Amino acid sequence: MSASVFVGFFGIRYEITISESEDENDPRVRAARKNGLQFYSGNFGGQAERYLLFIGSRLGILGAENRSEIVIAGRELQRVMESTREKLRTAGFEVEPALYLQWEEDV
Repeated sequence: MSASVFVGFFGIRYEITISESEDENDPRVRAARKNGLQFYSGNFGGQAERYLLFIGSRLGILGAENRSEIVIAGRELQRVMESTREKLRTAGFEVEPALYLQWEEDV
């Protein structure tokens, strides 16, 4: 059984297709793995099917089957952001990273 989740990620985000969401050999995913970055993909559009791929640092996943809260101190968050920026550059990603807080409805 799965449940709706709230995803917190610092990094970059791509709109992808359903087949890309299941492709572990996607070049972006391979670059993320090679450079110590995390990734997460799924359908964030519910019935409208909006597939997203996040690459960077997963801050947490909240939901009934996951954690109920996440606490990250300011200095730790700053360290994560700086480290993630550097890893993204090293991996060849040119997009400016951002903080993403995204709801993923279980459909």
